Amino acid sequence: MSQFHIKTLILTIAAWILAILVIPFFLPINFPEFKIGGIDIHSDYIVHVLLFVILVITLKAVGIKINKIWVFLLLLIAAVVAEVWQVYIPHRTYNLSDLISNVIGVVIGYGVGFVNDSRFKV
Repeated sequence: MSQFHIKTLILTIAAWILAILVIPFFLPINFPEFKIGGIDIHSDYIVHVLLFVILVITLKAVGIKINKIWVFLLLLIAAVVAEVWQVYIPHRTYNLSDLISNVIGVVIGYGVGFVNDSRFKV
């Protein structure tokens, strides 16, 4: 594992979390609820999943070459940190469903992006 790849990974994740926390202040978006099969779904949960899938794809595009398990663990930590930090940000709140959506996004993105990629060590 080179220092460059580790720094690139950490900086990319940190920038992504910062963007997720800051951009909504400038782009007030109202995410509607909808029903699928009698289940109420908040569209912002889908956004959380997509944002973390995109983060994983971004990391793959950057071309870091480190252990897949470390990438997965760092992404899970990022998913938790991105939500827990909201406790300390005015006008933002921690939401367990958002946290679960973040983790689902990591799992889906990891499965699509890294599992069968030979550039990444097991």
